[in-house]
Amino acid sequence: MMEQSLLSSLSIKTALLLLFPLYATAAKVEHYTPVTPPTCYGHSAILRTFDLDGRRMQLVVDTTTLRTRIRPMAKTPGHPCGDSRYTRLLARAAAAPWPLQNDGITHGKKGLYLSTDLCPSSKKGYERRLYQALIRHLPRPVPVTLFITKHWIDKHPEAFEELRAWDRNGSLAITWGNHTAWHHYHPGKPLRENFVLSPEENLSADILELEKTLIERGVTPSVFFRFPGLVSDRKAVETVTRFGLVTVGTDAWLAKGQSPKAGSIILLHGNSNEPRGVEIFLKMLDEGKIGDLHPLEGLDPD
Repeated sequence: MMEQSLLSSLSIKTALLLLFPLYATAAKVEHYTPVTPPTCYGHSAILRTFDLDGRRMQLVVDTTTLRTRIRPMAKTPGHPCGDSRYTRLLARAAAAPWPLQNDGITHGKKGLYLSTDLCPSSKKGYERRLYQALIRHLPRPVPVTLFITKHWIDKHPEAFEELRAWDRNGSLAITWGNHTAWHHYHPGKPLRENFVLSPEENLSADILELEKTLIERGVTPSVFFRFPGLVSDRKAVETVTRFGLVTVGTDAWLAKGQSPKAGSIILLHGNSNEPRGVEIFLKMLDEGKIGDLHPLEGLDPD
C-alpha cells in the first residue's frame, strides 16, 4: 500500500513537470530595489533594479506601449522622465479626490477591459471554467489582467502554472497586475482600518514582495496595481504612484450588480470566492455580449 501511494505521488509530480516544466524551478532574486521616482533611459522608464541569479538586471516599462520587460542593467545612467503616455496615465491614476473606495482609473474609452482578482482563498480550486470559456469563445490570445497575490500563488501553485501555460502557448495574453503579496483583511472591521489601511500593513514591502515572487517564477510584473477591497487613502495612492504603478479600479464589478458599458473595466474574482460574478459574465459571453476585449496597456491616459 505504501509503495502504491509513493508511485501515485511520483506520477503526479512527473505529470506536473511534463505539463509545466518551470513548476519546480525558481530563479533567485536578491537586492530588489525600487527606483523612486522611476528614471528614464530612451523610451524605457526604469522601475526596479535587482540581482537575478547573480546578474544585475532592471525591470523597465516602455513609456509608449506600457509593456514591461526585464533586461540587463543599463550602463548609461537614467535621467528624469519627461512627458509620455506612461507619465500621463500615472498622473491620471494618482489625481485627487482620493476616495476611500475605488480610486484610480475605472474606465477606458472603448471596448471592454477584463480583470480578474486572485485574492487569498481557502478554496482548493479556482475559476478554471472562466478562463477556459474565454479561450473557447474569443479570438486568441484573449487579453485579461490578473490582479494576483503572493498568498494565492503559494496556496495554488498548480493553478498558477496552468495560467502561465495558457499565457505561454498563446491562448491568453495575461497582464500580471499587482494586488499586494498578503492582501490583509479583517472581517467586521471598518474600511479605514482594513485591507491596506490595516495597522500592520507595510504597503511598500507588500508591493515589492509580490513583484519579486512573480519574477522568481518567470513572470514579468506589469505597471498596473489594484488595491485589495478597492480600499485606499491618499497616502496609499501616493506610495503606489511613487513606485511607478498605475492604480486601477472598476466600474463593472459584476457580482455587485454593476453592468459593463463601452470602456468598462470589468472586475471578476478568479479564486472561486465570488461565483455569482463569473456566472453573470459566462452568460453574457454565451449570449455574444462580450467582445472587443482590450489589455489594460491600451488605456488612454487623457
